Amino acid sequence: MDLTIEDKSKSTCGKYHFSTYSHKLTMEDLDNHILELLYDENKLNYLFQKNIKITGKTRITQLQRFIETSFCGREKDVDDTEISKYISSNKNESYYAFFAEALLARLNIDYIDNKLVTGVISVTDNLTVISTGADACMFSADSLVLGEAKFYGTLNKGIHSIVKDNSFNSKLEDYIKKIISSESEIILKDITGNISEKTSVEIKKLPLILSGFVLHTKNASDKYTSTYKLIEKISIKDFPSNYKIHLYHLPINSKADLIFKAQRIALDLIIRLKTNK
Repeated sequence: MDLTIEDKSKSTCGKYHFSTYSHKLTMEDLDNHILELLYDENKLNYLFQKNIKITGKTRITQLQRFIETSFCGREKDVDDTEISKYISSNKNESYYAFFAEALLARLNIDYIDNKLVTGVISVTDNLTVISTGADACMFSADSLVLGEAKFYGTLNKGIHSIVKDNSFNSKLEDYIKKIISSESEIILKDITGNISEKTSVEIKKLPLILSGFVLHTKNASDKYTSTYKLIEKISIKDFPSNYKIHLYHLPINSKADLIFKAQRIALDLIIRLKTNK
C-alpha cells in the first residue's frame, strides 16, 4: 500500500493512540492516490451498497455526492472558474467534510478490517436512530468501528474539534453505557438494509475502535509534536478494556486544491458516463 500507519503518540493509559498515514509520495501524487482510492468504481460502490452490482445511473448518483448540489444535472456547463469561485466563497471551516468521512470509511476497511460495512447499530428496535453521534458507523462479524472525520485547514483545529467536542464525547459515553448495560439483543443494520442481531454477550466481546481522522493542509514545517500531545486530553467514562481510540491524520498540500480536483474529476467522470449512455 502507498500509505502506512506510523504511530506518533500514545496515552499514558495505553488505550489511546495518535498516528499519521505516512508515505513517500509527492504531494501531487498523494492527491491522485486519494482520489483514485475514493473514486474507484468498485470501492466506492462498496461504501454505498455492498454486494449490489453497480449501474451507470447508480455510479452517477454516487459521484454526485462529491460535487456541489447546484452542479448536479448541468455538469457539462460547470467550468474551472465556477468550481474555484464556489470553493473560495465557502468560509465554513468544516466545508466538504463528507469527503473526509468517505475517505475514513475506505481507510478503515483497508487498514482495520476489510470486511467492515457501514450501517447502524441500535440497542433498541428503532433503527431510524443512530445513537453513536459518529460520522462513520461500521461493523463486521469481528469488530465495531465508530469514526469521526474532519477536513480542516490545519490539524490542530481538526483534532480539537474531535477531542474537545463535548457533544460527540457525551454521545459516545451514552452509547458505551447502553451497550455495557444492555441485556437485550443488539441490532446491526448495514447500509443496504440487511439486518443481523447479536446477543448482549456477543456484542460486549467485540473489540470497538473509536477512529478519529483529520484530513488537513500541511503546516509549513510539517511537524505536529504539540498536537500529538492532545491524545492525553481524551477522557471517556467507563471505557471497557477491549475498546481503543485511534486518532489518525493525513497532511495534504492544500485543502482547497484537493477539493477542486475532487470536484473536477467527479464532474468529468459524470460527463463521460452520461455521454456514453
